[in-house]
Amino acid sequence: MKPGTAKRKGAQTEAQACQWLRDVGYPWAEERRLKGNQDKGDVAGVPRICIEVKSAAEWKPVQWLRECTVETINADADIGFVMARPKGGTDVNNWAIIMTPATLLQLLTEAGRGPGPTRLIDMEELRNG
Repeated sequence: MKPGTAKRKGAQTEAQACQWLRDVGYPWAEERRLKGNQDKGDVAGVPRICIEVKSAAEWKPVQWLRECTVETINADADIGFVMARPKGGTDVNNWAIIMTPATLLQLLTEAGRGPGPTRLIDMEELRNG
C-alpha cells in the first residue's frame, strides 16, 4: 500500500473509531493531532484513557502495546488500549481491543471482579522503566 493510501486509511479508521465512541456515549471523542515523540494516542475527549487506533494488514500487537504504553504515559492517562480494525472490518463492533494483562486486571479489579487485593498498575513505575 502506498504511504498516502495507508495514511488516509488510518485517518478514516480513527474517524470511524471516534464516531463509534460518540454513538455509545462519549460525545467529546475526536481524533487527536499527532505530537511526534510526545504522542498521546489517537483519540481525545475520553478522559484519563489513552486509545491507540490501528488498521493494518499485518498485525503487530506487541509493538502496538509498547506504543500504547508510551502514549498512555505521555497522556498521563489511567489506562490505555488499542482498537484494532481487521482487514475488511467495517463494523467497529467486530474490531479487536488489545490490552496488557495488567490493564485487564486493573479494569476487573476496579469493577469489583478482581481476585482480591492486588497491585494495580503503577504509572510512575512505568514511567521510570
